[in-house]
Amino acid sequence: MKPIRLIISLALLVTAQAAAAADPDIPRLCGPGHVNEVASSDDVRPNPRGYYVISLREQVYEGDPRIFLTTNENFYLCTRPAATPDMSSTKALLLMHERIVKYLFVPVIRRDTRKPS
Repeated sequence: MKPIRLIISLALLVTAQAAAAADPDIPRLCGPGHVNEVASSDDVRPNPRGYYVISLREQVYEGDPRIFLTTNENFYLCTRPAATPDMSSTKALLLMHERIVKYLFVPVIRRDTRKPS
């Protein structure tokens, strides 16, 4: 049992160090003065494949380079317009008001805030 605890504690230590390095990246990646775009505490839901952002109706899969670990207690979301300059004008007009995930900052340790039933 003791080797398993050692491996788990080392894994948590490495993960926490990587997460601590991601915190200063929020203003650098999202831009200075950026406001968290998570709509509510239940807006980002973890699932077996990654994370689902309900307000954007977008699945961000585990291993996606847009996911960063953070030591914050809450999810932090940066978005960008879905329309890009290389699209046809019709498609760009259709997606003009849509947003997609630019970066999703995921807490390393998530606390369940839901009350027991």
